[in-house]
Amino acid sequence: MVAQLKLGLFGTPRDELASTVDGEVPEWIERLYQSYGTSADSAPASVSVLALGESLGYRLRKLSVLLKKMEGLGWSIEPHRWDLLASTDLDEMEAQAQLEAAGVWVIARQHAPVDRAGNVRWSRGLIP
Repeated sequence: MVAQLKLGLFGTPRDELASTVDGEVPEWIERLYQSYGTSADSAPASVSVLALGESLGYRLRKLSVLLKKMEGLGWSIEPHRWDLLASTDLDEMEAQAQLEAAGVWVIARQHAPVDRAGNVRWSRGLIP
């Protein structure tokens, strides 16, 4: 059996931008807004896009750490239109254990699709 994990690079533009102004905005984004004399409630688009750029840069750097570890462990990584497909010859439980032992499972969970219970959904067969 082969374990395959779809890894998203980022969300839709609306979802990504909403994460900088809607709901519980991360504290570091609030501080960024304050440095520009504004807040999440009143931030102009230019500052919200700046916050989004900072957030994406951070998340993509973490993703690159995950990918480097996966490559070093023998995983293959294939780019697709909006995401990446990581594959290994291990089964899903062994693959998860391997990533946990490598200290990058938490990053994988942040980029992989999850079910309603918060469990990672492994890709099976054709790409969903």
